[in-house]
Amino acid sequence: MAITLSSGIPTWFIDQFANTLYHVCQQKESKFGMAVRVEPVLNAEDKAFDMMSSLSLEEKTGRNVQTPTTDPTTQRRWVNTTPYHNAVLYDKDDDLNMIVDPTSDFVTAFRQAVNRKKDDIILAAFEASVTSGRRAGSSITWANQDGDVKYTSTSGGRTIPHDCSEGNCSSSDTGMTVEKVELIKEYMNMNDVDEDIPLWCAISPRQATQLFGQEEYVNIDYAQNKPLATGRVLRNWHGLNWIVSTKIVAGSLNDVDGDTSVYECWAWAQDGIILGVQDAVSVQISERSDLSYSQQVYVHMNMGAMRMDEDKVVKIECQ
Repeated sequence: MAITLSSGIPTWFIDQFANTLYHVCQQKESKFGMAVRVEPVLNAEDKAFDMMSSLSLEEKTGRNVQTPTTDPTTQRRWVNTTPYHNAVLYDKDDDLNMIVDPTSDFVTAFRQAVNRKKDDIILAAFEASVTSGRRAGSSITWANQDGDVKYTSTSGGRTIPHDCSEGNCSSSDTGMTVEKVELIKEYMNMNDVDEDIPLWCAISPRQATQLFGQEEYVNIDYAQNKPLATGRVLRNWHGLNWIVSTKIVAGSLNDVDGDTSVYECWAWAQDGIILGVQDAVSVQISERSDLSYSQQVYVHMNMGAMRMDEDKVVKIECQ
């Protein structure tokens, strides 16, 4: 039976839809939302995060010696949030009961819109400039932190090229291979990333296909599960949690040397990317007297993401 709204939209109905959408978004999270550090941003458009340099202890060489002191360096980075919104109209003669059903096309469409936008925000943060400084007066780019330098175990670099020849990787390993996965783990270990922090890797469907061609990926002697039997990408393999996203596409002459078209995949420690959330999702439903008193359903979100630590993020090129 349709809800009668001749006297206006009941507050309980608005609250029920808002709660339904919020819980559905939580239950079926965006692909990247679960893989980053989420921080609330309260009553502001921006929020600052400070990162302190590492400390070390000095040897005590005698009794009653001078106490050493250290003035650690800090770096302040800012996450900037941006509002996003949209609305749809329902005619007065439509049955608004459907929009509070968690399985309805209406709720599903809005949930997908919220999660797609969240994924877009997070994915853009991997290579975007980061606002920095005490008063947000400077910026840190991916390139000026050695992001556009080929990774080696001796000289650093934050990009594993498609034709890498480091470790067990040879120039013929141009796709996503077990040898490149080994280099991802080596990169994290070289930067002393805490082993208790989850590691993630985002790839396109093409790299997922390439993984299925790896003996170490499909052979149960190496993996606990059977990806060939299920036809699904393993969530956890080789110490990485894998995310397959169609948002990762091949570029044009975009490799580190600027002469080959590659997919730019990303691997990161979970706290290396921060998602600042001012408004996860909010809803308003109102009558539009100018449109035959149709019901306008308005959805709003406000969030932003940033790269917190380059040492916890690495780019992997794949042909």
